[in-house]
Amino acid sequence: MYAVLKIMATLAVVVFLLNRKVKMGNAMLAGSGVLLLLSGLQLSQLQAAVWETVATPSTWEIILALYFVMCLEYQLRCGGIIDGLMSAARKVMRSDRILLALMPAFLGFLPSLGGAIFSAPLVENAGKPYKLTGETKTAINYWFRHVWEFTNPILASMLLASQLAGIPLNTLILSMVWVTVLATLIGWLFFLTPLKGDSQSEQSDSADADTDTGYRYLILAAGPILANFFLVVVMKLSASLAMALVVAAMAFILRQNVSENKAMLSHAFDRKLLWGIVAILFFQNILRQTGAIEDIAALLNNLAVSNAVIIGAIAFAAGILTGSSQGFIALTFPFVAVLAPGDVALATLAFVVGVAGQMLSPAHLCLLVTLDYFKADFLKTLRPIAFLEIIMVGAAWIAVKMPSLFM
Repeated sequence: MYAVLKIMATLAVVVFLLNRKVKMGNAMLAGSGVLLLLSGLQLSQLQAAVWETVATPSTWEIILALYFVMCLEYQLRCGGIIDGLMSAARKVMRSDRILLALMPAFLGFLPSLGGAIFSAPLVENAGKPYKLTGETKTAINYWFRHVWEFTNPILASMLLASQLAGIPLNTLILSMVWVTVLATLIGWLFFLTPLKGDSQSEQSDSADADTDTGYRYLILAAGPILANFFLVVVMKLSASLAMALVVAAMAFILRQNVSENKAMLSHAFDRKLLWGIVAILFFQNILRQTGAIEDIAALLNNLAVSNAVIIGAIAFAAGILTGSSQGFIALTFPFVAVLAPGDVALATLAFVVGVAGQMLSPAHLCLLVTLDYFKADFLKTLRPIAFLEIIMVGAAWIAVKMPSLFM
């Protein structure tokens, strides 16, 4: 029972600090300190955890991958690609209905905290012909921004989940492709199918549209992401190597000069993000060194409760409390690794349920900035989101019971 109290106290400290807007890295470091103290501070455990964090190749793999992700984000933003895509998308797609989903979905592919604020004006513009309520526009922007949470190899959450669960990144992504497909499908059916009539852009004459330029921006925007997905999932390259190759190719295509390359490499060194990743990995090693996870696992096994129920409950609570994918993964996936090592179906369930908690959390930054932009009501916005998340969690639960149907 003491093991449970230690973990609860540790998680309470982490969640409290995150809700107080303390940076992820500092909150996780504080949690590690609390757990060490409650476990009877032993310098040998601290030293072993530090060494494992610093010397393990997978730590540097994640750091390098995220570094190159930030390089790509700089290239897309400062190369004028995102702005060009936004202005050309309507001319090329000729459908506001598609744009309502496409813009938040595309920008959701890029790792940007609170990035929903960038797609909100696009949803506002594309939704004008349909006279949507603020709550509907908020829900559309919020939902489609997160459909890639389960399959995007450049998100820190995916890299962390793979590392903490001990499941290869390409295996984890392939196991959750159906989740992204399902999220996109039900989002389209629920939010966009009911929209009546053709929008103005669907009816407009696009003869004067610069379609060549539009397609160029589409290729420049989507190409690097699709190439990275291919290199990681199909070619099975490491995430860091794949991203390095993509960034190098984009630097050549965009003809970046020496000063632009220096600016990109300097911008990509995001101390807050990288420190957060290191602190999460350190927290995982502290959990391992103190034996806290093993103690909890033994206790839960004695209760004869299924691993799916245990992991689902932890993931949902962590998602609700932290409002962040990195947060629920840091708190949940060490349990996945111990209770069911290598179980891809259980990892998928943990991910889907954790995202459900995160999507319904009042601490989720994307939700907060979108609500503020559209001046929407919190509860009215979350009603359709909650309904869709029930479908997602139900499908993930079936996937655990009958994995052959999904994986």
